[in-house]
Amino acid sequence: MTFSTLNPATGESLQTYQHLSMTEVERSISQAFLFYQKPLPLTERKDILLKIAALFRSEKNNLARLMALEMGKPLVDGLAEVEKCAVTCENFVQNAEGFLRDEKVDANYSENFIVKEAMGPVLTIMPWNFPLWQVIRFAAPAVLIGNPILLKHSNLTAGFAIKIEEIFLKGFGGRKYLFNLRIDHDQAAKVMEDPRVRGVTFTGSTRGGREIAAIAGRNLKKCVLELGGSDAYLVLEKANPEKSAKICGQARMTNNGQSCVSAKRFIVHESNLETFLSVFEQTLRSYRRGNPLEEGITQGPLASKKFQEELKKQTEVLEKSGAEKVCDLGEVDDFKKPSAYFGPRIYLHKKPSAFFFEEELFGPVAQVLSFRTNDQAVEFANQSVFGLGSAVFSEDVVEAWDIARRLEAGFVAINDQVKSDARLPFGGVKDSGFGRELSRYGFDEFVNVKSIGVRS
Repeated sequence: MTFSTLNPATGESLQTYQHLSMTEVERSISQAFLFYQKPLPLTERKDILLKIAALFRSEKNNLARLMALEMGKPLVDGLAEVEKCAVTCENFVQNAEGFLRDEKVDANYSENFIVKEAMGPVLTIMPWNFPLWQVIRFAAPAVLIGNPILLKHSNLTAGFAIKIEEIFLKGFGGRKYLFNLRIDHDQAAKVMEDPRVRGVTFTGSTRGGREIAAIAGRNLKKCVLELGGSDAYLVLEKANPEKSAKICGQARMTNNGQSCVSAKRFIVHESNLETFLSVFEQTLRSYRRGNPLEEGITQGPLASKKFQEELKKQTEVLEKSGAEKVCDLGEVDDFKKPSAYFGPRIYLHKKPSAFFFEEELFGPVAQVLSFRTNDQAVEFANQSVFGLGSAVFSEDVVEAWDIARRLEAGFVAINDQVKSDARLPFGGVKDSGFGRELSRYGFDEFVNVKSIGVRS
């Protein structure tokens, strides 16, 4: 089966690709399993990951340009993503020996040890929105642990997946460790069913996560799922509404709103609502929309025309639910062009609705709802199937801490937006998935924790 990548800023075709045959997939799995059976020393794995980090930096302009072409990310954001990946590789290298060190404990035997070992090849199914970062936050630990990587990237970023494979091949001195599997969903299911593949990590939609979890469960495979999010940013009565609104606006525009963890719902105390909306709109207006390949552009198109059309349909349902559109920065002919631009919008809910609690808007569209008491704000925030990342704004940090502890989420920021970091675990609860990436907690997800008892 063939497919093509498209430039979402112009609608033009970039490249046509062919899915791999199952014979080619089988060859990749066999090579990956062989590499797992003949592991490199940790010192060598650390050197390789540092080399990969250096290659990211030397290729940063090409990588950022390819992001812009395939999924519409502005150059400035693409460059920042590449640097973040390089820093993350270096951070894991610094901590690898501590994360993998044998632990001696008092227990039944004369000597008792807990050791951590590789599990084997892991399938990683990654989305297009952060085409390097999503891969590296799993791949960097995998290199250090000794788990070969089977990468199924999004079709939208097929060219980028090839580039990642090339960089890893250089880092490993021509030895194949990361295998780019250009496969469809049915083929991915067969890969998960292969006994040599020991786990799967997936970032994507909740619907996709349910399918992955079902296949992994039937085959007794470990899986980590980082799924959708529509979590709340709470602006309390004691918050500074101007500062809060600016941060909230920036959080909503992260990656043009195309991020599971970017802010989507804003629950604002009624006394701060007017000021919040004013500054929030000013912040959205400050983004310069245009061709992501041009310097100075801070908002590109959505990643595809399909996503533009889906978001438009969602906003039509949103308006029918009674939400008031208080800001629309789009152009009249946006939807008539072959490009996938979508102007930022703000919707104000007069009262809570099912849409506010359950829908994830993957684009620069914000929903705002006011509240009177903190208990009401927490209720509005938690009344959702999602639980990925939230934020609380208040000049009273003790109050903010109390609210943060009550929110059902994997990550809560206080007086700032949610930002993933190699040193902090990242993941969600409820329909936002399970398992963690990054930090020691993410590192340990795909290791065999083995106990060894010695009787002397």
